[in-house]
Amino acid sequence: MEESQTPVLDVLLHPVRWRIVQRVLGRELTTTDLKRDLPDVPTTTLYRHVAALIDAGYLTVVRERKVRGTTERTLTLDQTKVGRIDEREARAMTPEQHRQAFLMLLTRLAADFDRVIDTGDLYPRLHQLGYSQLALYLDDHDMTTFRQAFADLVAPYLAESPGKDRIVMSVFSLPDS
Repeated sequence: MEESQTPVLDVLLHPVRWRIVQRVLGRELTTTDLKRDLPDVPTTTLYRHVAALIDAGYLTVVRERKVRGTTERTLTLDQTKVGRIDEREARAMTPEQHRQAFLMLLTRLAADFDRVIDTGDLYPRLHQLGYSQLALYLDDHDMTTFRQAFADLVAPYLAESPGKDRIVMSVFSLPDS
């Protein structure tokens, strides 16, 4: 497989690794936290996928501490690295691989929404919920400018901070014929 395909296709498009990335997105978690958040994933499988994400540079170990004879790692994720497939990687993907990536994201969004509904957390945090669709009219230059302005807008809010709630925002842009 070509090097340009390796980051997305071999690493992020695996369902377990995608779930790990979604859990770590925007915060620091220990491997123990991940085991709690992903109880259906066997521990050895979880550790193997965490190692693959670390080796690929998506997860970073920010702290290690000894806990009962073992080392517990605290992990973080570079959101700029997983926030968007770059054009070179996107061009290397087949239409089926794009479909797989998009469906994986939609599946996780639906599961996260179900989790909020099922835990009874929806109405107290209703002001933090939003879903909508807009039609924008942009040429290539406008799209580049828009993406940069959006990145600049959200940059101050990407780091976990005491007293602030974690809100996961998903943004899609799809060309319309």
